[in-house]
Amino acid sequence: MRMIEFEAFKENRLELPPEGWAWLNITPEKFKIHQARMIERERRVPAVGSPAPDFEIERLSTEGRQTGETFRVSSTRGAPVALVFGSYT
Repeated sequence: MRMIEFEAFKENRLELPPEGWAWLNITPEKFKIHQARMIERERRVPAVGSPAPDFEIERLSTEGRQTGETFRVSSTRGAPVALVFGSYT
């Protein structure tokens, strides 16, 4: 199986033989729908180097419990921020 060219993917020029679609376990029609969604999602992603969108999240304790305290990213404007996302379930 050959590598999928990203530009071909973005431009909807992906051509695969029937066994390629079977290997991917998707029909060409469903792939085009998925592709359109991914391209639209990519358009909404902030560009590298642009300001982060403002949002507010709840802080967790070091034990991973809710604290009721919130954090707004705009409160740190101009300073580096690192966010750690994880599951505490």
